[in-house]
Amino acid sequence: MPRYAVPAGRSLATTAAFSALLIAVGAPCAAQILAQGGSNRPPPPNVEANISNLHQKLQLAPAQEAPFNAVANVLRENARAEASAPHQPPANATAVDELRAEIQYDEAELAGMKKLLPALEALYATLSPAQKKTADGAFRQGPGG
Repeated sequence: MPRYAVPAGRSLATTAAFSALLIAVGAPCAAQILAQGGSNRPPPPNVEANISNLHQKLQLAPAQEAPFNAVANVLRENARAEASAPHQPPANATAVDELRAEIQYDEAELAGMKKLLPALEALYATLSPAQKKTADGAFRQGPGG
């Protein structure tokens, strides 16, 4: 199954929303993660650049730094964790091998989302209405938005 296909049972809206969130905060694509060599390395530079960009756009108050840093740290951890999950089976893989690899990757992705949610909720609760609007727009549009 191609990595970018929407698996049966997964809503397109949910997948699109999470993908936009990952893009907005700089979560790398699988190829970028693999190029970094796995979990013992720092996240790709674009993660740091996009975290910095989001930080700048939100114009955080000093009291908001700790929850923002928690979100940023989870994003970095998730990038490392996803790097260790299999992304593509070998060229001679069977349909079963491909499905198994897809499930393992999706499980790593889901675990990352579950870790990110409380950190993002905590940050979002500290944001002003204007900051929430900025965050919502950034998460919808990606790093260029």
